[in-house]
Amino acid sequence: EYRSMLIPVPTSSHVYDFYHSTIWYHNEILYSKLKADLIVDMAVAKDIVTEREKLSEGIARPIFVDISGLLYVDNESKSYLASPEACKLISGGVIYTRDRLLNFVGSSFILLEKPNVPAKAFICENNALNWLQQFRP
Repeated sequence: EYRSMLIPVPTSSHVYDFYHSTIWYHNEILYSKLKADLIVDMAVAKDIVTEREKLSEGIARPIFVDISGLLYVDNESKSYLASPEACKLISGGVIYTRDRLLNFVGSSFILLEKPNVPAKAFICENNALNWLQQFRP
């Protein structure tokens, strides 16, 4: 059974809250829920990657990123987030939102920036999680 991104983030010692996102593990998948009205520039993008890498414990894992709170990402940050450097320790990635416009933005990011790992944008949480299963360690 999957934890819905629409309900509150679980409260335990395995949940990490940052100014840019809340990150946790469930069934060997790393979840990242971006904060409301988040604007991503290079400093924020690098912080996101640094914190995710620390929490990965040196193991490549699939990541489920809920971008529902995203307000803006600048072009330099988009390129960085798709780079081999930023994709270290990611085995596959999902960009998730129920908002169709943000889903288009996520799909465009994948199409144009061509992340260094398999990636897809989804509006259906269960489909996203089913697709990510193939990338679990």
